[in-house]
Amino acid sequence: MKKKILFIVNADWFYCSHRLNIGIEAIKNNYEVHLATKFTGCEEKLIPLGFNLHPIVFDRGSHLIKTAKSFFQVFFLIKRIKPDIVHAITLKPIIFGGFAAKFLTNVSFVASVSGLGYLFISSDLRALILKFFAKFFIRLAFSKENLKVIFQNKEDLKKISRMCNLNLEKTSLIKGSGVDLNFFKPLKKESNKKNILFASRLLKSKGLLEFVESAKLMNSKKYNFLVAGMLDKENPDCVSEEQIKAWVSNGIIKYCGYIKEMKDLICESKIVVLPSYYGEGLPKILIEAAACGKPIITTDHQGCRDAIISNKTGILIPARDTKALISALKKLLDSPNLCKKMGKAGRNFAVENFDINFVNAQHLKIYAQLIKNNIRF
Repeated sequence: MKKKILFIVNADWFYCSHRLNIGIEAIKNNYEVHLATKFTGCEEKLIPLGFNLHPIVFDRGSHLIKTAKSFFQVFFLIKRIKPDIVHAITLKPIIFGGFAAKFLTNVSFVASVSGLGYLFISSDLRALILKFFAKFFIRLAFSKENLKVIFQNKEDLKKISRMCNLNLEKTSLIKGSGVDLNFFKPLKKESNKKNILFASRLLKSKGLLEFVESAKLMNSKKYNFLVAGMLDKENPDCVSEEQIKAWVSNGIIKYCGYIKEMKDLICESKIVVLPSYYGEGLPKILIEAAACGKPIITTDHQGCRDAIISNKTGILIPARDTKALISALKKLLDSPNLCKKMGKAGRNFAVENFDINFVNAQHLKIYAQLIKNNIRF
């Protein structure tokens, strides 16, 4: 009889993420894989792969009735499917899935903490109140006996372990989402395009304002400052669509919109920049850039610093420091040999640390161990 895994995700980016690969690998390893998330058109591609789909909408806000409805959807879904493992990804699914699994026997729980997000960096009153309740429910979710919490960087691991009094044996550090090294790889012939790329959700805390200010101050017609990413309108930290249009009309940036597949855009860029001070896990754009042999400029900030070797595969700068960003850009742009050297070192770093096959194998090992432990209970 097949063992069952239920993935719970709070957005419809599952199809475009590494978690699709983990699900496929689980199916190949004779697991029955269920997916609960919001679907907006990827269903027809997922069903033939062997996924069992369950639509659930997670309210991005703090509306009490909608939140309660989402929780009970999760609870009764787990109760109906009776999975051996619930694997929840990002904060709200972790809280709902972990809290529900706590009251259901013979269900192991895996939580993927892919960064602590906007809630844990904001200091406004609403965020502080929500953070208080989030911490309370995270502690409850992580009090389950048969549990594994996966972190992407050491700082999140230390912070959450301390906050929840979490036994380190119940934690695992897996560096990022992983990357397909056969797909994301350097071009045989280097692109001549003069693009400097920022790719992320269009949030202020991702360093977008600092990137745009750098483009404005450098005022160079030799280079194209590209911005790629989606407008996360439900996030209070999101830049407005009107602001993006104004930057474009003034010739400061070129906006590429949301790009599902980033490989071509990365390969056509000279440098990849992410001056983030968001609650990052380990930014996927940075490990994709490294795999493609591109030098990186990012901040000396949790998650970001884990994606590069400072002064070898890229340059670390202080957060919220436009002058430091401009200085780093000029250093790389003025030295093509340094760019090439850092890009080559970045590719080697990605091969050694971010291979998607290794990431998938680590997840499958966790599933097998939890199922083995459950048999003994």
